[in-house]
Amino acid sequence: MKRVIENLEELAYLLLTDHRRRHLFSVRDFSLMLAEKHDVDPTKCEIAAISHDLFRDVDPLRLLKMAKAYRIEMNHIERVHPVLLHGKVSAGFLQRRFGIEDEEILYAVAYHTSGHVSFDKIGKILFVSDSVEMTRDYPGVEELRQIAMVDLEEAFFQVLKNKITYAVRKDYLLLPETVEVWNKVVSLRGGKLEEEE
Repeated sequence: MKRVIENLEELAYLLLTDHRRRHLFSVRDFSLMLAEKHDVDPTKCEIAAISHDLFRDVDPLRLLKMAKAYRIEMNHIERVHPVLLHGKVSAGFLQRRFGIEDEEILYAVAYHTSGHVSFDKIGKILFVSDSVEMTRDYPGVEELRQIAMVDLEEAFFQVLKNKITYAVRKDYLLLPETVEVWNKVVSLRGGKLEEEE
């Protein structure tokens, strides 16, 4: 796996802007800290982190072509906004180029933007790290970092809530997976429907 990580690092230098590459490596660093804190396989976390945004700077039309070539199922929102496919394309690339079939890694990478009901700790670590890595600077981010170090589930919930709140404030579309994972997480926390109040 060391060779896979080295290849992914090389690709990051070829495919990404300086800004995106700094983010990618910062996500990796934060993911590795969380992996140690929460007793999760660091190699899997590193592969997921270093590949999650590998195709983020690729032209949208090329992303669509790659998604079709990888036979990725796309929803309407992804067809209209192909940038949202970058995680799924990265997961497809990991499968094709490196033969990675580990579902924990593939789900983490494919759904790092939206979240997913099938996320395990690796998916949650990537999802959280993507939002709170050390180059991120927004109100409340330091508190989220502290929560992430002690309670991964709470950090996942709070980051998910922040993302949804931000999207609603900006009138952004929500991916179906985001709505589904929100409903699951809130239900597990004892949430209710508005009509039940």
